[in-house]
Amino acid sequence: MAEPSPKTGAAVLLAGAFLSSAGFLMEYGALSGWFTFLSGWFAKLANILQFDAGPAAMGFGLGWLVSGMYPMRKWYLYAVAAGLLVSTTSFTATVFLPLDVYIVSALLLSLTWAVGPALLTSGVLAAIVVNRRASKHGVKPLPNPHEDRLDIVVLLGLYIPLLPIMTSQAFYLRYLLPAVVAWVFWHFFADRLTVYLLARRARGSIQLVAVEPPSPEETTLMNVVSRSYYPMAFGIGVTTTVSSILDLLNIQLFGGDPFAATAGAALASIVAIAAGALYVGPVLWLFEDLGIREFDRTKRVMKPPGIHSLADEMVEIYTFIFSPIGFTFAVADGDLLLAFVLLGLVFHLLLTISMTATYLYLRFSAKSHLHGVLTRLAGKGLINTRPPEWMGA
Repeated sequence: MAEPSPKTGAAVLLAGAFLSSAGFLMEYGALSGWFTFLSGWFAKLANILQFDAGPAAMGFGLGWLVSGMYPMRKWYLYAVAAGLLVSTTSFTATVFLPLDVYIVSALLLSLTWAVGPALLTSGVLAAIVVNRRASKHGVKPLPNPHEDRLDIVVLLGLYIPLLPIMTSQAFYLRYLLPAVVAWVFWHFFADRLTVYLLARRARGSIQLVAVEPPSPEETTLMNVVSRSYYPMAFGIGVTTTVSSILDLLNIQLFGGDPFAATAGAALASIVAIAAGALYVGPVLWLFEDLGIREFDRTKRVMKPPGIHSLADEMVEIYTFIFSPIGFTFAVADGDLLLAFVLLGLVFHLLLTISMTATYLYLRFSAKSHLHGVLTRLAGKGLINTRPPEWMGA
């Protein structure tokens, strides 16, 4: 795939404008009776070109153009954030604006389902291309000048569709409260569990070695998004795995209509995010950021501390993608549209909660936890700061 470039983006943008214009001309021609024998077919094609294919191409071209201006400065993040904001804002606007006006409803639908997703897709594809090319040449993209603020923008984008229910209890009980509870739980127990696990490992021939200074993760967009994946994937993985096992025993964990069953699964996933994801989330992040390695003095092998393989399998991308798809399609009982609606609701709920809790933890808890864990381990005499080659067998 070619690297993102302003020229290619501009060409795709103009092509999208041409497609949309062609759609308007075709609609005008069909309504004017120019194509009487094809008027119905022309009208459908015209609508697709006007409000789907054309706007999608323009959105993708704009995102590719922006991403290509400074690809090594991660300008593709602007396209991703803009795509999310366009989709969520226009989707929310359908609640407040009159949809009986044809052009208004068509425009909002185009922004929600064509322009926004195309912008986001262009940013994601540009990120993949740029990072693969950078990795191939052994270089690292420079930080985006606004990367530490784009995480807030994305979080706001996730909460925008919730504006219509912000005056109801559902918003606080289903979105805000679970995120805060998850963060509070992590804040009080992540450092304690980390110290306990590392202290258990520092026995016999295993010794903990501080090989580098601790490096607290910054609250940039990429860091928050990448790390919020783990709690969300773990919550989904645990819930669907337990549900599958119980189904084999003819025990239906989530009953009722499709919406009730999906809500039950989402609630169970939220509980797993708050409690179980403590291990695959904050504890794993502390393992990565402490700068500590486990040194086996017998085998003369050093490795970073990690989580159990079973927990690691719970956050595999395969489980994350296919488990919720299989669950929602099962409860939808063959209704494809309903399955996609349920899938979207589940992902939005869990992503919003997971990303909010992750942001709060990285912003307000991670640095103090790193310092606290190192202080406690040093107080117990469990950390060695000497290089491995100086250690006795």
